[in-house]
Amino acid sequence: MKLFYSTASPYARTTQVVLREVGLSPEKHEVATHPFNNESAFIAANPLAKVPCLVLDNNQSIYDSEVIGQYLDKTFNGGKLWQLLAEDWSLRTVYSHVSGLLDICVALRQEKMREEEGNRSEFWWDRFVAGLDRGLIELNKMIAEFPESFSLLHINTICLLDYLSFRHPEINWRQHQSLEDFYQRFSGRESFLSTQPKA
Repeated sequence: MKLFYSTASPYARTTQVVLREVGLSPEKHEVATHPFNNESAFIAANPLAKVPCLVLDNNQSIYDSEVIGQYLDKTFNGGKLWQLLAEDWSLRTVYSHVSGLLDICVALRQEKMREEEGNRSEFWWDRFVAGLDRGLIELNKMIAEFPESFSLLHINTICLLDYLSFRHPEINWRQHQSLEDFYQRFSGRESFLSTQPKA
């Protein structure tokens, strides 16, 4: 089984964290790649050329990050990281909120890259920044709804906050006290420390 990932992708990182949390060896299963390199083995596994992508021993490919995370959790961990969210629509909405924030972060990163080329859209820039501001305020309130037990929701949230610090340090998410407290409580896990994002 191989997990294709890139060190800068927050989506890939969520699956790397799950891989470690369920007791699998990153040295044995992880394969670093870069989607823009169009490596043949990676493209064959995922024609969309997006990380992460999990290739099973029978050569079946599984993607995207949400599907991979749930697969690893169910197959190697009895589903413990997802079970509290599985039938709780409120928690699943919080999970989707975090995923939406992560999508905005990545889109804003793409606008920054376009800015370097002189092609930044002011409309989308302003819209993404406003969405992040509103979304972080709401997430700060939602923290109170998080389950006590560590879950995929916790994993995605820490990966979101670290990605903000990594790609958007000008956005001060730490001003939201509940987010800061949450981060201090959970970010010291080895699964997070060993998967810090890198350019």
